Amino acid sequence: MRKISTVAAACLLAASLLPPAAQAQRRIDPAAAKLPDGDGKIAVIENCAGVCHPASRFVNLKKSPAEWHKTVMSMVARGAQLFPEDVVTLTNYLGTYLSDSSGPPETK
Repeated sequence: MRKISTVAAACLLAASLLPPAAQAQRRIDPAAAKLPDGDGKIAVIENCAGVCHPASRFVNLKKSPAEWHKTVMSMVARGAQLFPEDVVTLTNYLGTYLSDSSGPPETK
């Protein structure tokens, strides 16, 4: 019985040493499956959905590209650690696929 307690304690200690972002990234967000396919979807999943909040908070929102940019920058101001190219990728994806316009551009 003592061996099981030692192993359990070691696992708990190891999990507690992970940075919060790494712990959060391990969560599976079922609402992320509702995100439209497109350039940037993986970045949205890796940086937003299930990391800071569930995708269900934004998957059905419709905003202009400018409004999405403002939203992404608000997340940066609140602590989201994004490189400038990540901001562009997220804004482009959200502004294209979750836009209040008629929908994503047609591919030729």
